[in-house]
Amino acid sequence: MHLWLIRPLVDDFVAGRISERQGMRYFLASTLLILFQTQYALWWGPRSGWLFYFELAALALISCIGTLECWKVHQGNDFVLKVLCLSVPAGIRVFILSLAFGLLLNFYANSLFDHHIFRNPDLAYDFVSYVSFIGFTLYYWRLLYQGIATISKAKSVATLA
Repeated sequence: MHLWLIRPLVDDFVAGRISERQGMRYFLASTLLILFQTQYALWWGPRSGWLFYFELAALALISCIGTLECWKVHQGNDFVLKVLCLSVPAGIRVFILSLAFGLLLNFYANSLFDHHIFRNPDLAYDFVSYVSFIGFTLYYWRLLYQGIATISKAKSVATLA
């Protein structure tokens, strides 16, 4: 993998030396870089503790497993093209769901997370917020996996016919 210089990667593409497996690895690396960049930007926020780092580790692990599971069920060529195209509707679904959840959570936070219910309402709110992102990430990868599996199954049926 070319991690810093772009020109050698361009040369590899031009020469046809980038395989499907290498494309999957670049996709995984890109996914992890985006995840870490986003988390790093959030780290500058007012609160970060063990939950923040737990979430980062969990999301990285989910992204690695999700990419590898999508790769396993993938058949044929164009893995990166398929997973990138499928990531748009999957991402939009997850964005709308997480936005609705976030707005509801924020709107009802004072009544849900108070000292009568939780000893530490701020920690409870943080915990629910972080865990929900893990849930949204699992849902995102499930949608990608289902899409890749459906394409692979349809191609298998078409090949048999």
